[in-house]
Amino acid sequence: MNKKNIILAIFSYTIFPVSSVIMKFAANCDNIIYKMLLFSLSIGVLVIFSILWQKLLKNVDLVKAYIFKSTTIIWNVIYGIILFGEKISVNMAFGMIIVTVGVITTILGGKCNE
Repeated sequence: MNKKNIILAIFSYTIFPVSSVIMKFAANCDNIIYKMLLFSLSIGVLVIFSILWQKLLKNVDLVKAYIFKSTTIIWNVIYGIILFGEKISVNMAFGMIIVTVGVITTILGGKCNE
């Protein structure tokens, strides 16, 4: 996987959890019109993610691209802390470290075999 594809994969999965964040804002909203607007925006974000995902799959095998799906957990925690003031637990931090090490190991693992 070259750097361009890695950046595209990370960017794609940075955008993907934004849809969940928007839906959380919608859940906390009392006005039905705002809820529908936020819901539509959430779908728009998923459309953008889908386009980026298809672009990534043109250049990378599904197995390698799907590795980055696990990073959505990290982005959800980061967005929760920044936007909603959620607290990070020891288990959450430990899980994020495991996911990060797994992704890095998988990416670099192919280089060791070459």
